[in-house]
Amino acid sequence: MPKKTEEGRAPEMVTLAEIARRVDLSKQRVQQLAHNDPDFPVPKGEWKKVGRYYQLPWEPVEAYFEARKPQHGVHFAKRDERRKAEGGDDS
Repeated sequence: MPKKTEEGRAPEMVTLAEIARRVDLSKQRVQQLAHNDPDFPVPKGEWKKVGRYYQLPWEPVEAYFEARKPQHGVHFAKRDERRKAEGGDDS
C-alpha cells in the first residue's frame, strides 16, 4: 500500500502510460527506465496492480524525472536550439 502524502491524503497513482504522457517520453522508454535504472524511485515490488495495469505514486516519479538528465542522444530542446542557431528551423 502506498504511503500517504505529507498532507495525510492518498498519493496520486499513475500508470506507466500516464507517466510517459506527463514526461513526454514513449511508454517503452518509461518502462525501460522503470525496469533497468537503479535510481528509479519505486521498485517493481511496490507497484500496485489494478486490473491489467500497474500503478505507481506520481510524486516520487515526478521528482525523479525532474532531476534526471538525458544520457543518450540529443535532447529535443537542445536539438531545436541547435537548429535555430544554424538557421535551419522549419517551423
